[in-house]
Amino acid sequence: MKNLFSIALALYSFGTMAQESVFSKLDPKDIPAGLEYHANQPPVGDPQQFKGKRIAILAAHGVQESELVFPYEFLKARGATIDIVSPAWTDGRVVMVQYLKPIQWVNSTESFQSAALRNYDLMVLTGGAWNSTVVRSDTDALILIRNHFAKGKALAAICSGAQILIDSGIAKDRNLTGTHSVKVDLINAGATYLDKPVVVDDQLITSRNPDDLIPFVEAIAEILN
Repeated sequence: MKNLFSIALALYSFGTMAQESVFSKLDPKDIPAGLEYHANQPPVGDPQQFKGKRIAILAAHGVQESELVFPYEFLKARGATIDIVSPAWTDGRVVMVQYLKPIQWVNSTESFQSAALRNYDLMVLTGGAWNSTVVRSDTDALILIRNHFAKGKALAAICSGAQILIDSGIAKDRNLTGTHSVKVDLINAGATYLDKPVVVDDQLITSRNPDDLIPFVEAIAEILN
């Protein structure tokens, strides 16, 4: 009996080791980057073009770096005042990523709650799968977006940021685009999906991915002027 127990224990240990060999420690430096972008900022014609305009860029952990940094730099270079707006529990900064790879922190200046006291000319909904999932699940963020849009103010969403429009109740009967993985979601929400670099429907702007950043910011500039 003792020998049978020893054999069973040995077999169990071997099976456990075999299972554990499937897993290994991860070094963040080894995570592959994705969705890199190589677009150059358009030349600045008028550094005061958007002076007096206040912009909110909504972001949570996992925001796609390019979809925050590129619009931020574009608008900032033209005189806009920009708030990075994030959930209060992030303690004032969120992680930007390139696909799965963490790249850098960005400091936020407002929470979803405090931003409700501000009056914005434009609100930007960024992508990144985890980021958009967090924002679309946050009641304060959805209230902020709905109230902004109800005032007739400009709202822009890129990549998976378009999913936030569904939970905000804005997608239905709209012409929209977004990353291909959210196409069915947008259609099921009652939107017409258009596979174009940028789609403008009244004060609503949407784009598909980082490859569309230039037409995205150009459409934003046109609506802000």
